Amino acid sequence: MANKSNLSGCFNILNRNGLKWYADQYAIPASLHHVLPEKDTPIYPFVPGKIGVYTRMFDYCNYRLPLTKFLVEVLLFHEVHLTQVNSFGLAKVCHFELACHGFDSDPDLNVFWVFYKLNRPDNWYTFEVRNKNSCCYSWIISSLKDWKDRFFLVDDRCILPEMSWRLKRSRLPDPHPKDFEFNMKLYSALIREAGRVQNYPEHILVMGRISTI
Repeated sequence: MANKSNLSGCFNILNRNGLKWYADQYAIPASLHHVLPEKDTPIYPFVPGKIGVYTRMFDYCNYRLPLTKFLVEVLLFHEVHLTQVNSFGLAKVCHFELACHGFDSDPDLNVFWVFYKLNRPDNWYTFEVRNKNSCCYSWIISSLKDWKDRFFLVDDRCILPEMSWRLKRSRLPDPHPKDFEFNMKLYSALIREAGRVQNYPEHILVMGRISTI
């Protein structure tokens, strides 16, 4: 059995019918040339010109291609690659985006930074809550089956060239300074109306500017 504790030990079990279903269901642009990797080809190191995307990015994390501007902004700020962030971390970013739009506000990176910190519990990174007493979600599942070994490849032009691969020896981002200024009104509202991190119907994602389907 492949070692599931690292990126280079994760191999795809998605078949052609499964890929077609995801491509149709989530309107993955044909121009990104989505394909299955060759047998025993891990998600990382990348196939030249391609990157791997997990199916859970679509059916649990609620993201679509093209990626939202805010998700790209979060990844660039934390200097971490899309493929390196686990499903729980991506789901939290999307939940934050939707919640901000629910208050008729653009997602605010400074507020996100106050709520979350980048951490690496294993070979993948995630966004962890800084203060459990000041959280912008009320519930999230504790386990997610098969997210590591269900993926396919798309052209790497779906991300910015500036999106870097975070090395294990890289220092994690510093916490924000004590005198850090941010939108306290939005911060308080997100805590007060904290909701569940979960998958949402497509019309909710369209209203939240996550999906264009």
